Amino acid sequence: MIRTAALAGALLLAATPGAAPAEPATLEDTGAFERGFAVSLYQFDACGDALAGRMFRRALAERFARCPFSDEARARYGRRTRAQFAMTRERMLKLVEENGGLPRELPGMATTCRAQQASGEYREFRALLERFAAGEAAAEAVIPAPCDAAEILP
Repeated sequence: MIRTAALAGALLLAATPGAAPAEPATLEDTGAFERGFAVSLYQFDACGDALAGRMFRRALAERFARCPFSDEARARYGRRTRAQFAMTRERMLKLVEENGGLPRELPGMATTCRAQQASGEYREFRALLERFAAGEAAAEAVIPAPCDAAEILP
């Protein structure tokens, strides 16, 4: 009986408002954020909407900053995204040279850039990015996935 009361008391204390929340686990795997960063460079920038790409990556950075990643994981993410940006920029310059401008569609895309940007889904997401940039929407609205999600894509 005493053990039951002690257990009930401990459970009640843990559920009491103002009680210290459990510490979140430190995360190490930044792969989903890295893939989201890389995809944004192609989905937005390579299709001629670099402003949307910058807005998305800003939201991604804010969302990443609020996640419990270790210092090592944060440093690794910074190195990898800088390298990805440089590599993608080089590839895009090559595409522009080869095509005399941005291509109509990118390898692996199911549609053209123009058709993608004309879709209702893209326009809605673009409007959300604009609200985020104006301070009217939080980074979590743009990137609602949890910090340990398997995929974080635009």
